[in-house]
Amino acid sequence: MQRGIVARVLREVATLLELEGENPFRVRAYENAARAIEGLAEEPQELLEAGTLAEVRGIGAGLVAAIAEILQTGKLQLRADLAAKYPPGLLDLFRVGGLGPKKIRILHRELGIGSLADLEAACRAGRIAGLPGFGAKSQAAILAALESLRRYEARHLISDALPAAERILAHLLASPHVARAEIAGSLRRRRETIGDLDMVAAVAASDREAVAQHFAGADGVDRVLGSGSTKVSLQLLGGFQSDLRMVDEEEFAAALHHFTGSKEHNVLIRSRAKRVGLTVNEYGMFRGEERLRVRSEAELFERLGLAFIAPELREGLDEIELAERGELPVLIERADLTGTFHVHTTWSDGRASLAEMAEGAAALGWGYLGIADHSRSAAYAGGLSPDQVRAQWREIDEWNQRGRPPRLFKGIECDILLDGALDFDDELLLGFDYVVASVHSRFRLPVAEMTARLVRAVSHPCVTFLGHPTGRLLLAREGYELDLDAVLDAAAERGVIVELNANPHRLDLDWRPLRGWLRRGCATSIHPDAHSVAGLRDVDWGVAIARKAGAAAAQVLNTRSLAEVEGHFADRRGRARELLRPSTR
Repeated sequence: MQRGIVARVLREVATLLELEGENPFRVRAYENAARAIEGLAEEPQELLEAGTLAEVRGIGAGLVAAIAEILQTGKLQLRADLAAKYPPGLLDLFRVGGLGPKKIRILHRELGIGSLADLEAACRAGRIAGLPGFGAKSQAAILAALESLRRYEARHLISDALPAAERILAHLLASPHVARAEIAGSLRRRRETIGDLDMVAAVAASDREAVAQHFAGADGVDRVLGSGSTKVSLQLLGGFQSDLRMVDEEEFAAALHHFTGSKEHNVLIRSRAKRVGLTVNEYGMFRGEERLRVRSEAELFERLGLAFIAPELREGLDEIELAERGELPVLIERADLTGTFHVHTTWSDGRASLAEMAEGAAALGWGYLGIADHSRSAAYAGGLSPDQVRAQWREIDEWNQRGRPPRLFKGIECDILLDGALDFDDELLLGFDYVVASVHSRFRLPVAEMTARLVRAVSHPCVTFLGHPTGRLLLAREGYELDLDAVLDAAAERGVIVELNANPHRLDLDWRPLRGWLRRGCATSIHPDAHSVAGLRDVDWGVAIARKAGAAAAQVLNTRSLAEVEGHFADRRGRARELLRPSTR
């Protein structure tokens, strides 16, 4: 994906310029350009060729040449020149929570620290605590951040992994010697974070050396880690490892199933096969010494007396029993979505106007879109004052008066304050079509306090959705310490819908508790938390996680028709007015 490559290079330039102590306006120009590229609905190459790239907000004429250089060569000479002034590992220090350019400059200048290993050694030797602006607490916090980074460093977000895997797969399939090939592993099961990129390909034994060489020649390959007659392992730029398993055509279905996993699912399948007198492994399905012809995974399941189990469900839970009884859900598809509700605009911290977000939703074929900018306490994100809220309502009314889709709903992402109260008074809250209640501050309260905070929030009659319920940031921050069951119980009792925040850094609620939430008859709603037009497409990651939780379309609010959604919001508002009547006279 060109956007990701260009944005990453521009952001690295901004980081290096900050290290240099450059003019902050120049630093900001590269950072803004990176954000603008990420927010594009089109690929930057298309705009460059059309001559309209400089017209994009955040990309001045001076940066067009830099972006063109990245698109043409995959790199930027300015970035290389700046990086040459520092040790290769210095940029890794920016991955450590709490370290910014000023502190990293001090660490490099005073102690010669140029890598994560150098940083850890200096901390353990007690040399960081004596530096200006640090101290013993800072040193301990850096060690804790390094430990957190170590836990996560071998994992990747699914939003980074899938495009990388699809590029490698497309290259692999371009070989005339590859009969069939598929992505496998945890990525095919749509886990929220991914280790290696696993591939399975049907390749004749005589062609495997040629395919191994072809595979190693893909764009973005750093080096070959190993190559044999059945397996090739590559190290890719960006930190991914990609493993290719080459099998005979008659082994392909069984191998794809086996290498998709999970291990727990495979154990259950082998046990099931044994009970019916068969053996299943990566080489095929056998009755005694006889190999049975199995051309697809569907046929493999059928021979075991099971309905087809979607890859997302293969986690070794109760999928075998459900498949045996014919009770597997018909999983939600991307095409089932008819709109969404949690998006931001330039009214707060979004990068696209209200009209641009509406047009982006229309391009996706959606009949409605909910605008949910930040409330006033989120000052860092341009949170809206009550007067700004009413001004935004007028703009939404003007759009809706045009009579063309999408219908815009008036929403708000309302901060949950420290004591669980909401950020606006009841009178203003009753004017919204819906309210997304979210925590954006004081994440490390004791368990009892955080639980009480969220329970009080979801108990407010005006709350429609609980936003990013655990507050986790994948590979960066654990969720809040709280009694999640108590919060979900309170939400269920009051008819509050728990959002599935589809931002790939969040994917919150996690699919495991979401699975239980859905099974108790409660609904979710897939929200991209989009801050740009391109961000609307993050619903795709949410659909993947919803499928993993076993969600059918009927269990997701934003698969419903416009009339049904209007009815749901009207019912909630009417109930809230009735409950709040004594306090709003």
